[in-house]
Amino acid sequence: MKFRFVVLLCIFSISCSTNRTAEWHTLDYGVFQLKAPSDWKKFKRQGIDSYVGGLTNEIDSLWFDYGWYSYDLGDEDPLKHKSGVDTVNGLPANIVVPITPGEGTIGMYIRVNRKDKFSIRGYDIKQTDTILNIFNSIVFKESDTSKKRILNTANLKEQPTGSGKTLYLTNCASCHAVIKTLTGPALIERVEIRDNEWIYRFLTNRKSIGIDTANIALRKKFGLACYEFPNLTKDQVSRIVDYIRN
Repeated sequence: MKFRFVVLLCIFSISCSTNRTAEWHTLDYGVFQLKAPSDWKKFKRQGIDSYVGGLTNEIDSLWFDYGWYSYDLGDEDPLKHKSGVDTVNGLPANIVVPITPGEGTIGMYIRVNRKDKFSIRGYDIKQTDTILNIFNSIVFKESDTSKKRILNTANLKEQPTGSGKTLYLTNCASCHAVIKTLTGPALIERVEIRDNEWIYRFLTNRKSIGIDTANIALRKKFGLACYEFPNLTKDQVSRIVDYIRN
């Protein structure tokens, strides 16, 4: 009888512990809030030109960076990671996860507004679903929670030819910046007025777009024509455009 009581007590204790771990609570960082399992606690760090901090359960940790210079996750090894663009509470978000859970970077990057960017990431964390649920709970004042949707790895793809940032640096950065005029116009101005299909045809088969007065005006203004890249695929062009827009 005594043994049975001890067993029941142990089962009850384990059950209570599991329920406590399963509970989620809100962590408020001022400029944003998120929800995390109850054993995750927030911490702060001293930033130089941005607001930095994170949360941890003493086993795994997530670090965030809020400001103009936030890391865009574009330099992660494409042979070890999957990535893609999704939406978190109405804001476009770049998501990166390891192909093998627990072996690489899991992170999210959001351009919150014209001035502020946000990235959050962790390393070698096996609980991918838990981390994506944390990411999915993040809310800024610019967010729209009526557009909340579920983040999952089904929307992410392996990209062995590189991220949008890598493709941009390889093919575009010698003449263009994202928000500044260099040898050519700032690319953010161009992608805001063109859809992906037009941009793809412009870059890979310019004759297919016919006479375009805006393009003719740009050629006169800058004194040169943009290179063509016939080997770029639609998916690669979409990655470049997503990088520029976000």
